[in-house]
Amino acid sequence: MSDMKAFEIHTYQSGKWKIDSVFDDRDLAMFEAQRMDSSGRYTGIRVVEEIYLESTRETKTRTIYRGSKIAEANAAQLRKSKENRINKGQALKKRKTDPVQRRKTAQKRKRKKKASPVRLIMIMIMITAMAAGAMYGLLVLQGGL
Repeated sequence: MSDMKAFEIHTYQSGKWKIDSVFDDRDLAMFEAQRMDSSGRYTGIRVVEEIYLESTRETKTRTIYRGSKIAEANAAQLRKSKENRINKGQALKKRKTDPVQRRKTAQKRKRKKKASPVRLIMIMIMITAMAAGAMYGLLVLQGGL
């Protein structure tokens, strides 16, 4: 009873990982994956090692190589999200500990007034008055009065 190893090269295209090729030799699989990664043809490349344990009839898998483009993009995204979390945490901490700022925001909320029907009525009266004035002006121009 012996354990069997296989090395799969997966390529990432159109939002999906696909098995491109399978090798028995680790060095050959790594060389081919690096060559494919440097070509720039694929968004992502990875080499997955599969070990079949005949005694337990189990398969264990692990990724032994990830293409540099995907790794760099992931690392940049992780740094950006970490900075965002830190900034958000600091802002929340500052907001919680600063009572003066809390009072100011509470006062701003109190100052906001609800829309009043008086304002709407005044606007309607002004529009009606302007329309009546315009009609009167047209009548005067036509010589009707």
